[in-house]
Amino acid sequence: MWTVNDGIAVLRKHGAKITTQRIAILKSLEGRKDHPSADMIYKKLAPDYPTMSIATVYSTAQLLADAGLIKIITIDDKRVYFDPTTSSHGHFKCKKCGKIFDLPVDEKELNRSASITDEIARIDSIEIYSYGICSDCA
Repeated sequence: MWTVNDGIAVLRKHGAKITTQRIAILKSLEGRKDHPSADMIYKKLAPDYPTMSIATVYSTAQLLADAGLIKIITIDDKRVYFDPTTSSHGHFKCKKCGKIFDLPVDEKELNRSASITDEIARIDSIEIYSYGICSDCA
């Protein structure tokens, strides 16, 4: 798990300006176990940062993803979600309530699959998305 100070160091390393808005985005992502969308973060922070744009949320998230601090999840074709947990795992999205859950994966099996596939092409990442109805909605 990373801290806001880690995030600031990463932004500096990538030559990004350290603004109060970017620090607020880091704080809103630090230690989270859920998967907030860009819209959720923007709506939460916009009242306190009226000059913030949704583009600032996306650009800061991209810098953090490039540095390995978050994953950008494209499980939904309507919005983008951010996951501060970067270890190997899949995701499940409930088709009824829309909540996203982490799914454990067998890292040994992923590595075995990747090494088999490496004979054909080099794999940079594997994303596993599952859809259905969660136990709360069932």
